[in-house]
Amino acid sequence: MNVATINKTAVLNKQLNQSPLGDNILECLTCGACNSRCTWFDEQGGPLPRAIIRMAALGLDEQLVKSNMIWDCLLCNRCTQGCPMGISMDKIVTKARSLAIADDNIPKDIKKGIKNRIELGDVNALTKEEFVETVEWISEEFVDEVDDPKAQIPHDIKGTKLLYLPNPRELGLNLLHLTAMAKLFYATKETWTLSANHTDVTNWGYFVGKDDITKKMALMVVEPAEELGVETLVLSECGHGYYALKHRLEDIIGRKPKFEVISMPEFVLRYAKKGILKFDPEVHPYKIAYHDPCNIARKSGGYDAPRELLAMVCEGVVELIPNREDGICCGGGGGLLQDSSTKNKRMITGRAKANQIKACGLTNLATACLSCHRQLGELSNHYKLGIKVDTVAALAAESLIL
Repeated sequence: MNVATINKTAVLNKQLNQSPLGDNILECLTCGACNSRCTWFDEQGGPLPRAIIRMAALGLDEQLVKSNMIWDCLLCNRCTQGCPMGISMDKIVTKARSLAIADDNIPKDIKKGIKNRIELGDVNALTKEEFVETVEWISEEFVDEVDDPKAQIPHDIKGTKLLYLPNPRELGLNLLHLTAMAKLFYATKETWTLSANHTDVTNWGYFVGKDDITKKMALMVVEPAEELGVETLVLSECGHGYYALKHRLEDIIGRKPKFEVISMPEFVLRYAKKGILKFDPEVHPYKIAYHDPCNIARKSGGYDAPRELLAMVCEGVVELIPNREDGICCGGGGGLLQDSSTKNKRMITGRAKANQIKACGLTNLATACLSCHRQLGELSNHYKLGIKVDTVAALAAESLIL
């Protein structure tokens, strides 16, 4: 009879079990609560959360890597909510992804994006020259958007109060979103800027679990922002960007930044509560469902600001069931969306979300993450849900009273 024994000398095992909670895999009860919480567990090809933990505890590093479960995990931490021992799945999985023997399994798109980010500052390889050209072109069009010949979208200005850190998609595939965000900044009448050194809110170092890369990418944001002397860094609508740059930043870089970090919905809500930004909810005369991005909500506690802002810009907010800490992942987390080969798989990982959206009976859905926005739109098309998906800040811009 074969007996499984814990191998405490295995590389992954030695990297874990360093904290009372989170990475304490040796305290796993094998109860299966994690499996019952996984929204992919019952679907074709889904990972087995309990198996991941047991393989890590037993020192089966090579078998775990070969199983590919660590790359199928969405890092959504829904399973973590049900763990009686407080084991955090994203900590276990990202550590497993960081193993040297796992390097060959890193999706090629993520490898390329990390290389582009470190060498050029942007996962899509946007150069500083291309950034300036793009922003100045958009700025010319922005004059007509706000009907003000003096309006502009500024870049690389020192000493402004605000610095906006966009999502790479806003400088490529979704220029209208960047224009919408500029409209909101313009309406606050605060000094603000973009920066050629700040074109990318993402941190793909988190996806591969490499602490050195995660820190380097974070400092690529922090240090130039401090040189500009800004008071507040406003993050584009990005789930894992929010998690890395707001919720975990001090742990990642080992100190506090010299500026405040806030998300775009939080920023807009702040100025709305001051009475500076005003909205016409009749622009969106319908109720809207809200999808909680896992990194912003469950993993960072950012539940309320998006909902409060949505309530100001449309007829009302309807909750998906379940929601908040029990919310269902869109199915594109953990780096799956960043891997171009995963489209078919993501339609499986997102089936639970699609069923939840269908059950709500609405035709409009909002989220506070551009990655979720893309995945939800693809789910709507694939499952013929007939749902129009928007981001919270974009809806605010549409209903803004200038």
